[in-house]
Amino acid sequence: MPFKLYTSNRMESLASAFAELVAERPLASPFTPEVVVVQSRGMQRWLSMQLAVRSGIWANGYFPFPNSFVSGLFGMLGLAGADSRPFSKDSMRWSVMRLLPLMAENRSFAPIRSYLSDDPYGLKRFQLAGRIADTFDQYTIFRPEMLAGWEQDVGDPSEGWQPVLWQALVSEAAGLHRGTLKAEFCSRLPEAARPGLFPERVSLFGISYLPPFHLEMLSAVSRSIEVNLFLLSPTREYWGDIVSRKALAGMLPEERLLRTEGNPLLASLGRSGRYFFEMVLDIPDLSEGDGELYVDPGDGTLLHALQSDMLNLSGTGCMEEGRLPIDPEDRSVRVSSCHSPLREVEVLHDNLLDLLATVSGLTPRDIVVMTPDIETYAPYITTVFGSKAE
Repeated sequence: MPFKLYTSNRMESLASAFAELVAERPLASPFTPEVVVVQSRGMQRWLSMQLAVRSGIWANGYFPFPNSFVSGLFGMLGLAGADSRPFSKDSMRWSVMRLLPLMAENRSFAPIRSYLSDDPYGLKRFQLAGRIADTFDQYTIFRPEMLAGWEQDVGDPSEGWQPVLWQALVSEAAGLHRGTLKAEFCSRLPEAARPGLFPERVSLFGISYLPPFHLEMLSAVSRSIEVNLFLLSPTREYWGDIVSRKALAGMLPEERLLRTEGNPLLASLGRSGRYFFEMVLDIPDLSEGDGELYVDPGDGTLLHALQSDMLNLSGTGCMEEGRLPIDPEDRSVRVSSCHSPLREVEVLHDNLLDLLATVSGLTPRDIVVMTPDIETYAPYITTVFGSKAE
């Protein structure tokens, strides 16, 4: 079966397309859960409400996270007995902490030995073991081929102590790490796949990025079951070649001819989304579900103008494009500069109250507040919003 791709610059359009798919092609049994892979519980709640509004009712949905879903696939193919717990981050941390002193005399561990030379209570060793375990955990997803080479003792000598430590971890562990599990899964799948082994249909919704590890797993499974990817994409144009103006300036003239800035906002801030879209386009047997579901919002407001520029890869600021006049009453994009996190939360609180009081039809479920580091703002949110509620 093909891997079906649905793209739009509006999440509401993707929700409508998913609701139509569920209504037109229901699963064989109403007691079979609809599997929808999401990246957050917030997306799960939003999509559930959107489906209930569009369909009248929504029930029996199963919303796993990507890692949980992949782990479930291993179990469905009978790989659950391959115990990967020794390769969890917590287990590896304690194993690495125990192994580091035993390898201190190895020449490749000279930097580690120097770093831990003034660590009488083992605190630095504990912290370092945690960082190493986290790095190895990322390798199992993003660099499984490199780990396979280390396990066969063909690592690059310039990589120093890491291959030696990884080989020691693998030699004493009883289970398999995710990279080995994926290789085993893909090799067994053609012969082991049978009706009913996997879910009847799997959909991915609201996911902004997945590692190649997950995409390869889903691509392999799509040969047996229906897999749908509902991908939010800011532009209908191909944007794999756009780069920021700063990156263009550093390129050779002949290379610069092959690249474009397109939309400057998208070129500078859309790097991860661009890479993910490129990986999706490389999936074998990829097909478009219902075509492109893009909507041009026009330029009635500043926000709509920004969205339209990204949709059409325009808005470079060139003189021939002209400059959009801004209505003084336009509040679609506002920038507030504050002197502290506390003041930021206070301004946010006042702006939210103002919007709820002045914008007709606006409800709390229409509002999303995003922050790069919630831990920094958590005490201030409690202080400001909690005290106001009282």
